[in-house]
Amino acid sequence: MPVRAPLSVVLLVKNEEDRLPGALESVAFADEIVVADTGSTDGTALAARLGGARVESIGWEGFVASRNRALSAARHDWVLVLDADERISPALRDEILAALEKDDARIAGYRMPRLSHFLSRPVRHGTWYPDFKMRLGRRSRALRAEGGRVHEVMVVDGPVERLVTPLVHHPYRDLSDALRKASTYARLGAQDRFDRGARGSASALFFRPLVEFFRFLVLRAGFLDGLVGFYVAFLHAFSYFLRAAFLLEIQRRYPVEQKERQKEIRT
Repeated sequence: MPVRAPLSVVLLVKNEEDRLPGALESVAFADEIVVADTGSTDGTALAARLGGARVESIGWEGFVASRNRALSAARHDWVLVLDADERISPALRDEILAALEKDDARIAGYRMPRLSHFLSRPVRHGTWYPDFKMRLGRRSRALRAEGGRVHEVMVVDGPVERLVTPLVHHPYRDLSDALRKASTYARLGAQDRFDRGARGSASALFFRPLVEFFRFLVLRAGFLDGLVGFYVAFLHAFSYFLRAAFLLEIQRRYPVEQKERQKEIRT
């Protein structure tokens, strides 16, 4: 049999008892699976151990810092970064194994398309696909997470090649979960934008969501996914509305917080 480079899989999780077993089963071919638990209060740790993973308990320091701390627990050079709501299909597994057998020293990492599902239906159009993600990389080429408070990205130092088969993604358990995550990510995104100097406006609050809805549904052919495409276009636009609303809220609150800090300094 061909000799391949060993592979570590690293997952950053919290309260994923229900979804983690499926993710672990899909990467059973790996030489090592590390589950970095950031404070679960359910049976996540037990599910991880039953799935053959080594559990590392780490504190929550934000997506970027926590992801990088999780990566430091891997023992092998090649690392596949996965979330509990993602799955490696047999076809993608074969592509990954072929890349590890090749083990080209010039290549620092691989990106792959990600196929997300909503209400159990794949979303193959709009802005959700192909959604390329760099998830397979070498620690020796500084595999790391970068970014702001939310939606961190994986990067490496060196050339990155593409795999063809998509990573399977089930981002939401149900509609309530989708709305909760949209609110959480919009708030974090608004704080990042405020820190970079962005300020809110009425046009961003009302006009930008309409533009994003049209771009997703029409310009990016989201309508080809049928009713699910319409739902996702609405969710996509709604997230822009929430981010603009939170930015206005932060902007309105900022002068008050500044005055309070100045009072603390003077006293």
